[in-house]
Amino acid sequence: MTIGCNVAGYGPIRLLVLHGWLSDKGVYDLIAPLFAHARYTIALMDFRGYGLSRNLQGNYTIDEIADDALALANTLDWNEFHVLGHSMGGMVLQKMALKAPFRILSGIATAPVSASGFEMDEGTRAFFLSAADSDEALTEIFNILTGKRHAKGFLESLTQSTRRSTTRNAFLGYLDAWTRTNFATEVGSIALPIRIIAGAHDGALGPDVMKQTYLKQLKNVQMRVIDGAGHYPMLETPAEFFSLVDGYLAPKS
Repeated sequence: MTIGCNVAGYGPIRLLVLHGWLSDKGVYDLIAPLFAHARYTIALMDFRGYGLSRNLQGNYTIDEIADDALALANTLDWNEFHVLGHSMGGMVLQKMALKAPFRILSGIATAPVSASGFEMDEGTRAFFLSAADSDEALTEIFNILTGKRHAKGFLESLTQSTRRSTTRNAFLGYLDAWTRTNFATEVGSIALPIRIIAGAHDGALGPDVMKQTYLKQLKNVQMRVIDGAGHYPMLETPAEFFSLVDGYLAPKS
């Protein structure tokens, strides 16, 4: 089994890029071309049930994604590398750091789910479950995540992208994974540096949530907030988001 991914560049900075629950690697389409090929080698991975891995079955767990990501790094012959993870992918980043602490050089967690998971009451969970079949519910989730600021056409385009990029089984399986997985008691041992990028208008995983989770649970972490973004800074404010990533991984002398 080979997990799906696209690799670009030939530079010395190796970056594994992880998407979130509601998107495949295509969520990075606006910023992927900005990584200079002479500086970076980037691998954009699709989780089981998404994009190039759409036909791969799995248990749809955080552990499984982390194992697949490390296996991909082995296939690429990457001994050491950086990881960029969005939303659920930020949770995976922490799991990878626990599994392979000497291979991950640094992490960038964008609007990330913490190691505590994301607690939901029964009504909220029922609403999220309904989004597996209801475009209206899914569009409203995107509306909430981006701060109820964007045009309906933009939100509906995100919904259609989700429908194209993932399977129903993966959608439901990973919903359980990022909401009910909890390994918060383990992450205090993570030593690698992690930059949090949070959107000021994120309706679920904004700066205040980061302060109560990541900034308390991890020892070597910093946060940057993008004032004009919600949960999807790579789509809402791509230039500013890329600048924060590039400035962290390849600081100018």
